[in-house]
Formats: sequence, C-alpha cells, structure tokens
Amino acid sequence: MPPKRGQKSLGPPANKRRRLANPTRESTDIQTVTAVQPQPSAIDYDKLALAIIKHSTPVNEVENSVQQEVPSTGRPMNTANGESTATANTGNQTSAILGPSSVQPEDQTANVSAAGLNALLDSVFTGSFPGSSTPQPHTDQSTAQTFSHLTPISKKLLASALSTSSAMAYRRSWNLLLGWKPQLSLPISVVDVCNFIGQLFIDNYSPSTIFSHISAISYVHKIFNLPDPTQAFVTKKILKGCQAIGQRKDTRLPITAPILQKLLSALEHTVSQYPTRLLLRAVFLLAFHAFLRLGEITVKSLKSKHQVLQRSDVTFNQSSLSEVQIIMRDYKTNKHKSPLIISIQAGPDSAYCPVKALHNYLQLFQHTSGPLFQTLDGLPITYSMITSHLRSAIQFIGLSTEHFKGHSFRIGAATHAASLGFSDQVIQKLGRWNSDAFKHYIRIQSFKL
Repeated sequence: MPPKRGQKSLGPPANKRRRLANPTRESTDIQTVTAVQPQPSAIDYDKLALAIIKHSTPVNEVENSVQQEVPSTGRPMNTANGESTATANTGNQTSAILGPSSVQPEDQTANVSAAGLNALLDSVFTGSFPGSSTPQPHTDQSTAQTFSHLTPISKKLLASALSTSSAMAYRRSWNLLLGWKPQLSLPISVVDVCNFIGQLFIDNYSPSTIFSHISAISYVHKIFNLPDPTQAFVTKKILKGCQAIGQRKDTRLPITAPILQKLLSALEHTVSQYPTRLLLRAVFLLAFHAFLRLGEITVKSLKSKHQVLQRSDVTFNQSSLSEVQIIMRDYKTNKHKSPLIISIQAGPDSAYCPVKALHNYLQLFQHTSGPLFQTLDGLPITYSMITSHLRSAIQFIGLSTEHFKGHSFRIGAATHAASLGFSDQVIQKLGRWNSDAFKHYIRIQSFKL
C-alpha cells in the first residue's frame, strides 16, 4: 500500500503510484508521480530526497544539515532513532538517505518574544485583549485567532472576570518575574517557573505570596490556551515544599489608637514641610478609620491613578463637618464592581478627627479632580512616599519598622473595632472582607503600649 502523507518509503513499489508531499507547499497540495520498474541507474532516490529538501530549506541550513548528517567516517548516525543510515556517493558529492525523522514538520507554536511580552501583558491586564495584528501565542490555527474572533461583548465579559485589583496584582507579579529574568518569552518553561519559585523563597516571600505570584503566570498561559507550566508535577511539588518548610507567622503588628496618636505627634519632628504634614495626617487617620489598604489611596505607578480613591468620591456634610462620605469603587474584593459607601463620623477630639484632618488637607491643596491624595503640583501621592514617612515616624517613637508597616493601619482598625465590641459581621463589612480572613487581623493582646 502507498505510504502515508509526510512519510518516506525506502524504495518505490513496482507499477504503483507514488505520492510525495511537497514541503514547499501546503499539506493539501500533493504531487503525484507515476513510477515504472526502475533500472539500477535510472533514478537515484537519494538525490531526489536531497533535491526536495534543498528546494524547501535555505541553502546554508541544507549544507549544515548535510555536514552534520555525514561525519568524516562516511557512516552518519540518525540521532532520532539511533540507527545508522547508508550514504550514496556520486563523484565528489556525498548525500545521506534521509529517514522519516530527518524532515521535521513546520513548528505550529508561535512564541511571543521577550520584546513583545510586556505590551501583550498590558493589553491582557487592562482588558484590551489583542486583535489579529497583535503577536499571539498559539498552539494551533484556531487558537491564534481566538481574540480577533471574539465579539466586543465577549471581550468585555472576559475582562470583567478579573477585578481591577487582581489585574494590577497579576501585572506586578509578572514585573517581578521579568525583573528576575528579563529575556523570558511565552510559553514560560517549567524550569524557569521552578527556579523563580526558588528565588522568591530565598527572598523570604511567604508561601501564600508565592502562590499568588505563580497564579499570575498560570492565568496568562491559560487565557492563551498554552501549556501551563505551573501545573507540572515538579512545580506542584516545589510549591508544596515551600508550604512545608516556609510557613511563617505574620509578624506585622496593629497600629492601635494610642500608637496612631504618637505617630501623628511624631510628624512634627520628622517632617519639616507643613503641607506634607497635613497630607500625612489625613492619610494616616483615614487609613485607620476606613480600614483602608494603602494601595487603595496611593499609587505605585502613574498608570494606576484612576484605580485609587478619587476626589470626586469624597463629600462632606458642609453644614457642620460632622461626617464625610466615601465611595469605594476599586478595591481588592470588589468582584462585581459595585460601589461601596463608607460614612465616617467626626470624632470628639479635633486633633485626631479623620473628618477634620481630611477637610483641612483639601482646604489647603484645593484640587477638585483626580486622585484624592495629590501633591501641590497635582501629582498622585505614591505608596513609597507614604511608607517612607511612616518608617521615619515609627523609628522616632521607638517601635520596630519590621513589625509596623503600611498594612498595620488595617490590622489596627480590625483590632480596635474588636476591642470596642463590634461583631465579626460588622468588622467583616467595615473592612470589605469576603471571607473570615479578618479574624487573623484581630490581635487585641499582641501589643501593649
């Protein structure tokens, strides 16, 4: 029977039609050649095979291939199956009889290079999924056109599946990965993922944080229908090893109300500019009383200035300044992207009242749009600027910067609410937690001033 497409027989059968695939054309384009019983010198099939390869491969590649196939011994070895092949000598030219494994099919995987990876990641994590003109990783013809064939509503639904905060966190994970090894391209190899886990472990990341970073790698591979290196057996075992020997206790301590008052007093000594002190007082008091993450009111890059709390989402009871109302739109657990209104009542002590501190800040800075917290020049306040001033204040009052960090405001808010007798349900609602994770933040006995 005739050989299958793409296969090569060692010799043509007598009085039968022989079908040869032309590598220079599509697989559906088949040339049919009728062969008769050959005489010993009529047709040299070795030369025919070599001619086909020459027409479908650049000359340099053919010459290199022939040189590798025919070592000086004159007995080449087919490294694919370990069997030696014969050679045919015609004058001064030596050609090898090419077995089926010598002609490789065209690679069907189009990798995304390191140069285009950042642009691709930006498009995925901003919800602007690539069209047909954007380089796309794919494993077959249909997957290559996945995003270009999606309707606008399908793309919108896909973008809505990932919350804004999760998208930002995933993008930071990829930044961390590419900072570790800038020349990576899709798909990421299992070895690189495993070594990245090892580096995170050396850098003292907690197992849960490592899992989060690896989830970001998995998401991109899955969304492009690529083999997921995070699901490899060895990757899972290394992650399990992280969990087995790397589990550590959260050593962050709460910024309680008395500590907060000391920090505010310390600003008089650690910050010389009055406008900056006014801004920091408003940030510290609002973060504590509204259970805020610093990432919800400060930016890590200018691209995220629209994801933080906006000036237009803050309103006061102008008659008596007895209350400030805040509309939270982008926060970590807002999966349904529904706004949440937080009302903060004015405190009896004006020196530590969040409503008065926020009002005094806005009276001086006088901006009416953009992020709530800005410089006098209109630039968004950065996360690093706030944490730097916080560290200085913490050191000034004699506490450890290893235990008191930006998230200590949120931990302190949960601890303070529990000490006042608020129920678990109320604390969970105030802190916008979707699970009982808030219970780990309630540390009433963890520190006494």
